[in-house]
Amino acid sequence: MISRLKNWGCNVEEALERFVNDEELYCTCFNMFLTDNSFDSLKESVKAGDCKASFEACHTLKGVGGNLSAGPLYQAICELTERLRAGNMEHAEEYVEKILERRNEVQRLLAE
Repeated sequence: MISRLKNWGCNVEEALERFVNDEELYCTCFNMFLTDNSFDSLKESVKAGDCKASFEACHTLKGVGGNLSAGPLYQAICELTERLRAGNMEHAEEYVEKILERRNEVQRLLAE
């Protein structure tokens, strides 16, 4: 799993420093992140046009994704987080789709 995440663009070395080099814990946390309810909350709140709730869900994902150095998924989350922080909901559904595509991409990669 570690090598797959590295090849996908995750900075695993940086993340492992935060996890005191415990690869098993890191992998467990990464898998938990991919199934976090905040992804569903983000999608639902954006669909409802609720900028505040969307920002909160996205910001939660940004924090966890950052700690995991989640590469392309983290980058997609950051893009939307900053737009929502500014109160900009324009094209938010497209950003959510990009985030979910990245999540699905890494889930498929890890399932191989």
